[in-house]
Amino acid sequence: MKKKLFVYVCLFSLLFGAACSEDSDPASAKNEEEVSSASEDIDEEESSSSTSDENLADYAPAIRMNKLLGHGINFGNSWDASCSNTLIASGDCLDNGWNHPIQDEWFQIVKDAGFQSIRIPVRWNQTALNEPPYTIQKARVEGVREDVKIANSLGMPAIINMHHYNELYDDPNGQKEKFYAMWEQIAEAFKDFSNDSLVFEVLNESRGESDKQLAELTNKAIEIIRKSNPKRTIMVNPGNYGKFELMGDLNLPKDDGNIIISGHYYEPFYYSHQGHNSACGSVWDENNTKKTTAIVTDLKKYVAMARAAYPGKNGTYMPLNMGEFGASSKCAAEGADEANRATYLESVISVANELDITWHVWGFTGVDFDTYNYNWATKKGEWYPTIIKTLKKYL
Repeated sequence: MKKKLFVYVCLFSLLFGAACSEDSDPASAKNEEEVSSASEDIDEEESSSSTSDENLADYAPAIRMNKLLGHGINFGNSWDASCSNTLIASGDCLDNGWNHPIQDEWFQIVKDAGFQSIRIPVRWNQTALNEPPYTIQKARVEGVREDVKIANSLGMPAIINMHHYNELYDDPNGQKEKFYAMWEQIAEAFKDFSNDSLVFEVLNESRGESDKQLAELTNKAIEIIRKSNPKRTIMVNPGNYGKFELMGDLNLPKDDGNIIISGHYYEPFYYSHQGHNSACGSVWDENNTKKTTAIVTDLKKYVAMARAAYPGKNGTYMPLNMGEFGASSKCAAEGADEANRATYLESVISVANELDITWHVWGFTGVDFDTYNYNWATKKGEWYPTIIKTLKKYL
């Protein structure tokens, strides 16, 4: 199962015209040792876990679905875009609020590249009624359903979520009834999709006030979804913008074996979000063992936390998905160019794959963390070659 990290460092060395030998790359050897050690430690913990406790959840359904999701990509800044009041009033607020509507051909492009699934963020609340029964926009339901169908027709399961619910983050007491009512409608509207074809993600990147009630909000939504979708796999996102380390605070049901924890990983943030939330000037160095070892330590810690907080039968635990990760493309001129972003993505993905953490890279195109360069004038595009070459090694 283990992929030698030397292999990918070697490939990059060849790509840039450098010599390649195992004994010439101590940084890669160190990182390989760290990842192998992480996997061995986890295997030892797993083998020592109790396999006879009948009170533990059977996570086989969630583990199976997580493997089907595998390695995917986000179609962001489309259904999750905000709209002007004029566009909302006209009823034309769909996935075009940021002039970035999803194109049908994108699904085939992603499929052909080798991705296994697609995460479709959706901002449901802005076009839903603000008073009972909080009816969600019919055209939005139909549009998202169509996109899920296209993904499914190509053999790719999809994830849909509740994205950018800023009003709930700020005022959970004033918005929770609307939140619950929308999930009741979404669950009903999508219940005819097979359990292998669609996953529901309860709430994306809670923060601030909603974090104080996130366990209540999440568990009530799970209860609502289960009424119409008893066997649907559900994803949950921890608080503070999806930080894995807060998974235990969700107090998820111990008897539901069809839940996946989906966290977001953008560490170090000063690198991944430069040009957005931090200044340009940070360059990723895959030979810096302090930085690469930090990724190993982080992801290994998250697995250990899942095992401790949500243990399952036969040494299993609630499975993990990295729903978002990536690197800003805004600072290419300062060194964080395509090749540099590719090395960062590989540093994260290689460890996640070793630890059986599935992932959905952020994102496809139009998100400033792009892996695909789409030209809206010509309606044509191409993958960033170094990035897709890197990703394909792990798909």
